[in-house]
Amino acid sequence: MKASPVNVLVIFQSNCGNTEKLALAAAVGAVQARALIRLRRLPDSGADLPECKEALTRMRREYVPPTPADTAWADLVIVGMNGQIAGSVTEAAAATVYGREAAMATRTAKGQGKL
Repeated sequence: MKASPVNVLVIFQSNCGNTEKLALAAAVGAVQARALIRLRRLPDSGADLPECKEALTRMRREYVPPTPADTAWADLVIVGMNGQIAGSVTEAAAATVYGREAAMATRTAKGQGKL
C-alpha cells in the first residue's frame, strides 16, 4: 500500500536571507521524507535595507506570498521568522531534521486518520 502524500507549506519572513536559508533547509528535510512542498515568503514592508538590497530584490522576484489555497492544500505548515524555524530551530542542519521529522509524523497521523 502506497503511503499517502503529505503536503508541507513552508512560510517564512526574511529580509537578508538568513531565515530563508532555514526555511529552505526545513523544506529539504520535508522532501527527504517524501513530502510535497510549497515555499512562500511573507511580504516585506517594501523598504529597502541597504545591507539586504540584493537578497530582498532576489527574494521578491523568486517567492510569492502564501494564499488561502496554500493553507487549504497543506497538511503541515512550518513557519520561519526572526531567524528561527517553528520558534526554536536556529541552525540549517537542525531545520532539515525538523522538516523531515515533522513530515514523517504528519504522514503517520494522516495514515491513522488523525488528520
